[in-house]
Formats: sequence, C-alpha cells, structure tokens
Amino acid sequence: MKVTYPIRAVNGNEYLVRIESFNREMLPDDVKELLGSIEILDISLERVSGNTPTSPNVLFDISNFIAGVLNDNPETILYFYCDDIHDVDRRNRSITPQKYRSQLFSRMFDRYTQSHDISDIINTPLEFKIDRDVYIHFISKREYLKYVDAFKDTILGGCK
Repeated sequence: MKVTYPIRAVNGNEYLVRIESFNREMLPDDVKELLGSIEILDISLERVSGNTPTSPNVLFDISNFIAGVLNDNPETILYFYCDDIHDVDRRNRSITPQKYRSQLFSRMFDRYTQSHDISDIINTPLEFKIDRDVYIHFISKREYLKYVDAFKDTILGGCK
C-alpha cells in the first residue's frame, strides 16, 4: 500500500503526508508470524514549501487523513518515526526537533481521539537513545498492543 495526501494551507505552506507499507522482511520470522495478516504502515510527513508555523487547521487535516486510513484498513498498526534531519520551529529550544515532533504527534492524537470519543485506538510512544535520541510512535487498536510490543522489542533489540 502507498497513499499520499497533499495539503496546501491558506498561508501557502505545502505538506505531503505519505503512508506506505513497512517492509516486513526487516522483521524476524517469529514477529512476522505473530503479525499474521496485520499490516504495519509507515507514516511520513514532509513540508514541501513554506516556513511559517503549521496551523491547527493543517494539523487537524493531517489527523483526519491518518484516522481515515486507519479506519479503512482495520488490520493495521501505524508507525511514525520523528525525524531528526530537519529542524523545526519550536518555542522551547532546549528540546530536540525530534522530541518536539513526538510531543506534537501525541497532542494531535489526543485531541483527535478526545474530540471523536475514541477509546480503543492507542498511541504507544517509544523513546530510546543510540547515537542520538530516537522517538517513534505506534498507533493501533487496543487489541493489537501485543503486536506493537513485539515490534518495539525488535527495534530495541536491533539497537544494542
């Protein structure tokens, strides 16, 4: 699966949300077997143009799109890696861009689930340190948390 969703804000900023299948071949055989028909979808968000702060309307649009993909594909786990390549405008310069993205992602998720009275979809953040701080989020149905845990363990095992 590969889906892209372009967003153009009223201020001219442009974004591209990309959701595509995670390469399962990177996973150990036991995790692939455990997942069965559960698909892992990798979310990426790119600012295509503009440099003004992202508006709440754009964040809401991103959340709606991601929720729609999850609703249309119920046997999925969404995976979001908070990149550390590009800087991001943030008030608190004492936190890294990836930590800022992680906090923003969690706030977006919380606002969306609260405003839509959703309690069975869970955001599972993962934070660890290798040569830098790494922040990853998994979004899944509550019943899929055992799969999320297996995927997390695989990631953490590869970082040792």
